Amino acid sequence: MKTIQYTDNELSVLVQLLDIAVKAQGLNVAEAAIALTKKIQMASAPTDEVVEPFFAEPALVPDEADSDENSEENSEN
Repeated sequence: MKTIQYTDNELSVLVQLLDIAVKAQGLNVAEAAIALTKKIQMASAPTDEVVEPFFAEPALVPDEADSDENSEENSEN
């Protein structure tokens, strides 16, 4: 099996060329054109890639006792 990389535009042009070939030659090339077109459509279809969500680290909430001590220190200054 060979692998060839095409841009989306190149794939579109290739399908158009297959369409022209079918119109020019009729049923003689229709079966091959359909098989190739299906492969192109399957290859260019978006994949259902699962991406894990990114969550921020939980924030630490200071205890009430700590905040009372901080407020007393700030009032002394």
